Amino acid sequence: MLHEDVELWVHDPVECVKELIGNPLFHDHMDPAGLHRVIDDMWTADWWCDKQKLLLKGATIAPIILTSDKTCLSQFRGDKSAWPMYLTIGNIAKEKRRQMSARATVLIGYLPAGKLDCFTSDARSLAGYRLFHHCMSLLLQPLVAAGQNGVEMVCADSLVHQVYPILAAYVADFPEQCLVACCKENWCPKCLVAADERGDPLNSLMRDPEVTKEILEKWKNGQHPIQFDDNGLHAIYNPFWANLPHADIFLAFTPDLLHQVHKGVFKDHLAKWCLDIVGEDEVDARFKTMPDYPGLQHFKKEHKEMQHVFIGLLAGAVPSRVLVVARAILDFSYYAQL
Repeated sequence: MLHEDVELWVHDPVECVKELIGNPLFHDHMDPAGLHRVIDDMWTADWWCDKQKLLLKGATIAPIILTSDKTCLSQFRGDKSAWPMYLTIGNIAKEKRRQMSARATVLIGYLPAGKLDCFTSDARSLAGYRLFHHCMSLLLQPLVAAGQNGVEMVCADSLVHQVYPILAAYVADFPEQCLVACCKENWCPKCLVAADERGDPLNSLMRDPEVTKEILEKWKNGQHPIQFDDNGLHAIYNPFWANLPHADIFLAFTPDLLHQVHKGVFKDHLAKWCLDIVGEDEVDARFKTMPDYPGLQHFKKEHKEMQHVFIGLLAGAVPSRVLVVARAILDFSYYAQL
């Protein structure tokens, strides 16, 4: 019988939270009290208030933000890959959290990135999905008890708090979002819109973790519920997020800027719509006559760069109502990157 050994490197995520929340360098970048509510950092959002109501009085929430991205290390010598998993917490202000020099994001593990040649080509894909969830369950196991009962931690203010680490956000590209959500890649990982109706102006139901777990459990027991195919699920019977307290994995997904904002909202919707209105030849001519400035690349097909000049390109070529819509969509794109 063929088998393949894989390695999982882990660091206790609760210890990582202790290190981050107790770092005095972050004291001035944590949870300030403001007179006016401006929704920018995580503690100003409704999610934090809703979770606080579920915990004991005086409890301190440490929102866990996970990030993963399977990375190819070499293309010419064995196709080596790595799958790092990073962790940070929402208590730290985002402008500090995103500074490389602040070291506010820590590596908590490496997931197996093997080829799984011991499986047949038909079974290899599903086996990889199950391996991912099993390894993530092992990696995040300490968060289960910590999220339920809390852990005493010395925070950046030098006081001891009962801290509840709760998974709040998962940052990944679209294929990994589908992997985490246990759904097929032609389905939405957040809602139940049909694969052939994505992009249509519909109000779709959000995926529900409890319902999803129930469907997967029935499929595991051989009942074959119709919702399994209707929800576009994979046969992953033990999702890593199933036992994480107070977590809704489908709400935790953040927008994938490349695939969902730049290529999705801008390229597949706004740019295509405006090309139909203006015409491809006219758009090309306007790009060629655009005044040059440092950093502008006219002919590199990079949608993020096209957005820099798109409003100026449309001015005078489309009705004013179209220009207002284009400006609103591009404003959304820039706000999503803050």
